[in-house]
Amino acid sequence: MSAKNTRYDLTNGPILQKLVGLSLPIMATSFMQMAYSLTDTFWMGILSRDYGASGAVAAVGTAALYLWLSMGLISLCRMGAEIGVSQNFGRGDAEAAKGFAQNAIFLSIILGLVYSVAMIVFRRPLIGFFNIEDATVVLQAEQYLAVTAIGLPMMFVHNVITGCFNGFGNTKLPFYINSLGLALNIAISPLLIFVFNLGIIGAAVGTVIATTVNIILKLWAIKRYSSRPFEVFPFRFKICKVKLMQIFKWGGPVAVESMTFTFLFMVVSRLIADFGTEAIAAHRVGYQVEALSFMVGGGFAMAYGSFVGQNYGAKKWSRLHSGYKISSLVMGIYGLVITIVLFAFAEPLVSIFLNNVYEIRMGGDYLRIIALTQLLFCMEGVAVGSFRGRGLTMKPTIASAGSNVLRVIVSYALAATALGITGVWWGIAIAMTVKSIWLLVWHMINSRRLPRSDVVDIVEV
Repeated sequence: MSAKNTRYDLTNGPILQKLVGLSLPIMATSFMQMAYSLTDTFWMGILSRDYGASGAVAAVGTAALYLWLSMGLISLCRMGAEIGVSQNFGRGDAEAAKGFAQNAIFLSIILGLVYSVAMIVFRRPLIGFFNIEDATVVLQAEQYLAVTAIGLPMMFVHNVITGCFNGFGNTKLPFYINSLGLALNIAISPLLIFVFNLGIIGAAVGTVIATTVNIILKLWAIKRYSSRPFEVFPFRFKICKVKLMQIFKWGGPVAVESMTFTFLFMVVSRLIADFGTEAIAAHRVGYQVEALSFMVGGGFAMAYGSFVGQNYGAKKWSRLHSGYKISSLVMGIYGLVITIVLFAFAEPLVSIFLNNVYEIRMGGDYLRIIALTQLLFCMEGVAVGSFRGRGLTMKPTIASAGSNVLRVIVSYALAATALGITGVWWGIAIAMTVKSIWLLVWHMINSRRLPRSDVVDIVEV
């Protein structure tokens, strides 16, 4: 295979067409993941209401935070692969791109195994962190965490392979495979939960089965699929310390950003738990409905990062500037639409998954307040994709860490006032707004350093 497959070349051709073609499969996968998560919440709601498994939604929501925490380590490996593959394909160096892919996969195997064992061994103190008084909810959360942790090493690897394909410019194949895995998960979960009477454990087993199918198909794809990034991809490969260090340099800040956000999110979740299991359930559902925004925004940012990586490697400076303007316009329009939808239909959206009037009211308040942040949040994703595509992953990390500390401080302060749980919602919204403005202004200043002419070289600092 040639160093550059023109079908997946992002350095030439209509920018909007390339971006849409690249981002739609990622967004569609994000929508399917959100659909599964919401479906899972829906089944847990039925389990709680009709089958006597009180607190099932709160239990799964609590355990899922530790699975979410693992995304930080996954992003370390995936981002290293994605940037390494995209920039080196942009330069026309397929061999170097393959080296980054191989070393990222090796790293994902090691980190996935370590994290999985830690989740299983320390599940009790991890769930105990939230100080949940309901013993049934605690037991269910421990069971869900232990079973889903079994599939984590496979989840690490298949995400890195997805990053390799994204960096190459082929986002469709990961979408097809992810869709199949998610559809399988959606299909078998109710069978395991209700027909085989496994309850919450059934939901966890369904996730592990789907993850297993996903990794088998992606291992086949990277070695055998006709539009794979590399002609030959042996799994017996030499570990390169230089490439591993570069992966840590690129992916480390993203991992820190993700894990810091999740940990501080967990701190806020502990505060929410003080208001009862109803507040936990309302927050879980509200946050998942909000995923209409951040799943799409994050998916577009991921696609745009691959676009930036290839064009940065190829030194297509004018194309970088044009791509940012087009992307900002697209995500600005989407952010405006999501703002209107979340604000206008807050309680009806929450009531699809919850039946308790108190929970619906709390979840509706959350969505209306968070809706006010969505326009800036969607546009922020474009700035993040631009930074990461150029390998400047530390900048989004700094902004994210600062705003997440602010989230904890403001949430705790407002929760102590007459606002109560609504104060927590406002604390989250204020921190999100600060981060968005911070990143957009920082990107505007930083992007001025890029040349406007394609014949000019640059050393990024």
